[in-house]
Order: sequence, then C-alpha cells, then structure tokens
Amino acid sequence: MKDNKKEHDSHIFIILWGFIIHIILLWGVLDANFHSLIISGLPVIKAPAGAPAKRILIFVADGLRYRTFKQYTPPYLRSIIEKDGVSSISHTRMPTESRPGNIAIVAGLYEDPSAIFKGWKENPVDFDTVFNQSRSSWLWGSPDIISLFTKGGNSNIRAGSYPAAWQNFVKETNSAKRLDNWVFEQYSQWLKTEGPIYKTNDKIVLYFHLLGCDTIGHASKPQSKDYVEVMMEVDRNIKKVVRETERYFGNGTTAYIFTADHGMTDWGSHGSGSTDETETPFVAWGAGIKKGPLYHNIEQADVTPLISTLIGISIPVNNEGILPYELLDLKYENFISQAFLKNAQQLAEQVKANRELTVGQSLVNMYSKDEEFKMKLTNAENSLEISDNQQFLKECKSITRLAKEVITYYRRYQTDRFLFCLMLMWVGWIILLYTHIGGIPGKDIPFGPITWLTLANISLVVCMIPLTIEYAVTGCKEWRLLGYGIIGAVSVWLASRSIIIHIMPPISLIYKPWYEVIGTIIMIPTMLAGLSYRWAFSISVLLAVILEKKIFSKNAKTTFIFTGATLAVFPLLPVVGPEPKVYIVLLALGISLIAIINKKSIYRYIKAIEISRLVLTSLLCLNIIDGRSFFSWFLMFSTPFVIWLHPKDWEQRIFGVTIALMSPLALLSASYEPLFFLIFASHLQYWPIYEYSFKSKGGPQILRLRDVSTAAFLMLYTLLSFFGTGNMASISSFDPSWTRHFLTVFSPFTMTTLILLKTVIPLILVGCIIRTLAKDSTIFCAVLLLGDCLALPLMYRVVSVGSWLDIGSSISRFVIAIVLPCLLVLVYYMSKPFTTFSLQEFLGYKSIKSQRLKI
Repeated sequence: MKDNKKEHDSHIFIILWGFIIHIILLWGVLDANFHSLIISGLPVIKAPAGAPAKRILIFVADGLRYRTFKQYTPPYLRSIIEKDGVSSISHTRMPTESRPGNIAIVAGLYEDPSAIFKGWKENPVDFDTVFNQSRSSWLWGSPDIISLFTKGGNSNIRAGSYPAAWQNFVKETNSAKRLDNWVFEQYSQWLKTEGPIYKTNDKIVLYFHLLGCDTIGHASKPQSKDYVEVMMEVDRNIKKVVRETERYFGNGTTAYIFTADHGMTDWGSHGSGSTDETETPFVAWGAGIKKGPLYHNIEQADVTPLISTLIGISIPVNNEGILPYELLDLKYENFISQAFLKNAQQLAEQVKANRELTVGQSLVNMYSKDEEFKMKLTNAENSLEISDNQQFLKECKSITRLAKEVITYYRRYQTDRFLFCLMLMWVGWIILLYTHIGGIPGKDIPFGPITWLTLANISLVVCMIPLTIEYAVTGCKEWRLLGYGIIGAVSVWLASRSIIIHIMPPISLIYKPWYEVIGTIIMIPTMLAGLSYRWAFSISVLLAVILEKKIFSKNAKTTFIFTGATLAVFPLLPVVGPEPKVYIVLLALGISLIAIINKKSIYRYIKAIEISRLVLTSLLCLNIIDGRSFFSWFLMFSTPFVIWLHPKDWEQRIFGVTIALMSPLALLSASYEPLFFLIFASHLQYWPIYEYSFKSKGGPQILRLRDVSTAAFLMLYTLLSFFGTGNMASISSFDPSWTRHFLTVFSPFTMTTLILLKTVIPLILVGCIIRTLAKDSTIFCAVLLLGDCLALPLMYRVVSVGSWLDIGSSISRFVIAIVLPCLLVLVYYMSKPFTTFSLQEFLGYKSIKSQRLKI
C-alpha cells in the first residue's frame, strides 16, 4: 500500500512539475528572444552649440522603393540631387513595415522584439525620438503612424491625422493623392496660423508622413503608371512647400530630408528582405547639407543623428544610428566633430547600461572590445583641441562602430544565458521523465543511495552560490537571469535525484531491433525538418510505412501500404491557396458517395442520411444552393449526431467519423484537403499497430523500443494532419474565401473559428483512431518524451529578427513541438464521445425506461 501511494504521489508530482516546466519554457524562450532592447532612464547627452539649421522638414513617402524612384526620378528632386543636395540609398532592416521604419527614421532604433506582444501594432516600451528632444514638433499623416509618437502627452509635440476610413487600398489614384494632399494642406495652414509664432525659434521639427505611394502600390503595384503619378504628385507638393518655407523663413535656415520607411515588391507587398523592400531613396538638402552631386549609402537609423545634428538637439537616448558626417557641409567641420563625439558618448551610455544589466560589475564576463572602446572614447574626449577634424571624424566613426558591436555582444550574451538556463531546465526535465517511465527502483547502488542523494543536495547549494553572488555582489540588474538559473539548477537537481533513485536500464529491445532503432532515429530528425520543409514529411511517411510493415509484417495490409505511399505525395504538392478548385473537392465527395453506397454493413437509414448530406454538400460547393443562412450550418452542427448513429463497432464507427466529417471539411476547403482527409483516414483505419498491446506484461514498467517507435508514429500522423495540405504560412493565414459557404459579411472572430475547425478536423480523426486502437494511455508518456526532445533544438531556432513571417514561423515550429504531445493527449480524451457514445443505445435506454414506467 505504501509503495502504491508513493508511486501515485510521484506520478502526480511528475504531472504538476511537467506542466510548470512546459509553461516556463514557453514563456522563457519568448522572453529570451523578445524582451525589449530599449533601456529606460538613460541620460541625455547635451548637443553642442552652433547647429546649421533652425528647423527641419522631413518627408517620408511610405512604401516608395528606390528602384522606381531611380527609374522615374521626379523632376524637382532630380534638380536637388544634381545641384543643391545629396542623395543616397537608405538601407532598411526587416521587418520592412511602416511602424518600425518610421521609428527607425526619428528614433534611431530598429524593431523592438517585444512588439510581438502587441501584435506588431505598437511598441510596448516607450522610446525617445527627435520629437521629444526638439523645442517644438508638428506631425501630420496616417493615424496609425502619427499615434506612435504622440503617446505621453508631450506639450512640445502636436499632431494631426486624417480619418482612418480614408486609407482605402483601391485602384484610384485620386484616393491616394487625397491622403498626401491633406498633409501638405495642413502645413500650409500651419504656416499661416502658427508659423509667425515660431518664425525665429530653432530646434523645430515638421514631419510629413505621406501614405499615398503605399496605398496605390498595394492596389496597382509599384511599377504601374498610377504609382509613378502619385510619386510625381508628392514631388510637386514638396517643391511648393520648399518655396513657401524659404520665402517665409529666409534662405539658408531650413534643412530638408526626403526618404521612405520601406520599399515594395513587384506584386505590391512588403515585410521581407528583398532588395526592393530594403532599399529606399534618401535625399537631403538645405542648411548644413553639402551641395552638388554626392552619393553615399546610409543605414535607416543613421537618419536620426543626422536630424539631431542639423538642428542642434540631443540625439535620442535609444538611438543606434551613426552620424553620416560625409553628407554635411564642411564649413561646419568643427561643429560636426563635436556632434559626432556626442553621438559616441550617447552610444557609450547604452554600452554601460547593457553591461550593467547583463553582467553588472563582473570582470570575468567583461568583453575585451569593451575595454578597447572605453580607451578610445576616453582618448577622444581628452582631445579638447581638435587639430585635424578629418582624422578626428574617422576616429569617432571607429568608436561608434565599436560601440554598436559591444552593445550587440551584451544583448546576445544576455539572450544566450537565458537560453542556456532554459536548456539546463529542459534537459533536467527530459531525464526526469525518462527515469520516471523507464527506470526501475534501485537497490544495489554503490556507496548507498543516501550518500549520493546528499551529494546531489550539496551540488544544488554549490550551484546556487555563484548565481546569488553574481546578482547580489556584482550588481547585475537582470533578475530574470537569477530566476531562470535557479529553476535550471532545481531541474537538474531533481533529475540527478531521479537517476540515483532509479536504475537507468537501456530501452528494452525486441526481436531483430536494428531496423526499428535506425528507422526511429531517422524519422525524428525528418519530422523536425518537416516543420520547415514540407517535403521532409514525404520521407517520414515512407519510412514509417516501411518500418511498420517490417515490425507488423503479418498484419500490415496492402491498403495500408498503398495509402501510405499516396500520403507521401501530398507534402510534395503546393500548399492549398485561397483560390477554390471546386472540381477537386467534388472528386473527394464523389469518392465518399461511392464508399457509402458500397458499404454493406451500414443500416439503410444511416446510409440514406449520409448520402443526403454528401449530395447537399456537393450542391452547396457548386453554389447551386446558397447555404450561408441555414444549410451549411445545419450540416456542421448535425455532424456529431450523425456520428453517434453509427454502431460502436470499431470499423463502422471510424468509417462513420470519416464520412460525417467530410461535409463540414468540404465546405471549408479550397482544393485537395478532402482528398487528403479520405486517404489519411483509410491509412489510419488499416494501421496494424492495434494488434500491439501497450500494456506491460507484469513486473516493473520498462520503456520499450516498441513504445518509442509507436510514439514516433503518433507524432508523425499528428504533424501530417497539420502539414499534409499546408505549411506555417498557410496555417497562419486566415483567408476569408475559405468560409464563403458560411458567412455573408466579414466577421473575423467567426471566420477564425471556422478555419481553426477546418485545421482540427483531421486531428479529431487521429484522436478517434488512437482512442479506438490504443486502449491504454501510457503510450503518451513516450510521445511526451519524444516531443520534448524535438523541442530542444527548436528553442535555439526561434528568431527575433527578420520578416514577421520568419519570426512567426520560428515561433510556430517551437510552439507546435512543445504543445504537440499535450494536444495529442487532449484530442485523445476529447474524442471519447465520438467513439463511445451511441445515440441508438441512448434512445433505446430511454424507450425501455418509459415502458417500465407505464407498467
């Protein structure tokens, strides 16, 4: 009794600890990669006196790519480039989107990874901008962008936006021009009303966000005549604004910058890293800018220190840009040298803050280039008398580049330490789980278990000491490093105790195990590769069929082998797109009709119901009947009841589940999804694994090789239910056309629910098959073990840079690997009503009961 109670308590502890570890790892990996890089409370470095311009006008043409600008350079800006200013390519970073692009221009920082927690709509952490540092700033443009810089109610920032409803992505040039014309009109009104008040003031910023090119680019594409015409209209307005400004404020007191936040592909999209998306035009002219044709590449974040230098304001404290001094007028050479030194000092404050946040005052973890940076900066600061400005500027450029390298090192160092602690925690959990499901209570342990347990306890304390010292003594300000470190140490401690308490036997082998060992070992990495490359699942399926045929040679049927080979074709096909291919859906429905007609073991009334449902579904798919108000919803909600009409016999119930689910799946499909579902169902129905007993034949429970192989098969079929017809991008996209048979108006919540249901339908089938065949759920421990091993390398493949698709795909792969075993257990229990409940028995029971009451 005591042993049983002890085993039960141990099982409960494993469940609770596993749940906690999975939650910590899910959050921890996101926290390690997507914590904000913005550090609050940095000191402001005062700008030098003697700025060349009193005010600056910044024109940001949203979505204007460099290639189109170069090919069709507008006449006014061409004259500026040739005679009065400088031009360049401004290189952006991914994601090439409006929010991070505009922030990079005026704040000097790139995408804040923590924006993922706001759905990429805004920055969760406040940041400094040139608007904050200015005496006064005015901003006009899109409400989505302007609102980014007006939070906090700063009195020196005033803004205006047109209604959000104006932002229509339609093929109307006038609609796009309307957005930009409104911005320029606001400036003309400002010049008349508030211009006189600020006529002699300096440190003034006026920001023009021009959305026209972006909207018309999405609608008509950036190589179209409409796109070029909107760009030409912007050029005409800029010419008018510059003339008004120079006439009103006087020549030589205003600086001008024209650029874009991101580019655009030929097909009218942006967000990734193609040249057309990352290269944007940059033109600068006016006070403080060199004159004449000059071409110089810059990074987008470099625009921020350029703006600050031109009007003599402090560089924003979060800036990572480097002053492109080559663009500035040489007659301000001494001022430029002082401004560049301030840029280096501003970056030095970020170096110091990142160092203290990551390693405190620890000398052990000090980066060698950090010392080099401090020495060079000190030498530059001590050069009070600058005899050679050009040499000094080159030295400052070297210092600023070194500063960015050191900042990157400390940020990467912090993330790597987070991931190392999480990796220790995860490895400890995997060892603990393995010893729990495969170990035997130890009796003859050298030196006795008490001695080894004492050593394990002492090791835990020894590991805690350096973590505590680093946090408390060296002044490390990152408490999360201490937290993750402690959790990792505790996890390893629990694993070591479990190893001591249990003897770790090798996995029990079966007759001729070599092919099973090699096959399982190969199958797991191919599934891992399949999360990124769908074709890898074809290899996994073929390998699984061969392996299962070898293991269950007496039971594997020809149908199982044929359907398995057919399934291997689907990951090689293009992912299902939004354009409906109704003829493929009808083909799957026709096969289902033939199958139900030829099925002799089904009651006639059930056959009639199923045939009627499939015929009605076909009419809906052909749009002969409009089912959006009733029929489509009726077919969906009646599906469980139709399943419950089928007998509970294993073969008939699985057939009933397959045919009944075909109707809602076909109505939500655009191509070969129903065909895949039918072949997938046939393959699983003839899966020979059901002959194998998952229960141990008495004695201590040992994790057998067959358990691991079976777990690998279950993981493969679960993943295949997701990736048989799509990939990460298609699973993440919610195309409204997929719900065309259910909705008449746009409803994001309902559409999302329906598309998620479409994704889950093949998984429901997997759950029913597993529940029907695998009567003992202990096999899921092996699935959990394999899934957690799969997640270990994926945690290092989560990225926080790149396009939002790249970032989202890396997160999705990791989350699927973590959640997959838990999801498998969930569908195992959720599938119970579909396999155990019978409507006939229920109604029959009610009838007998009513008869007894009458008697």
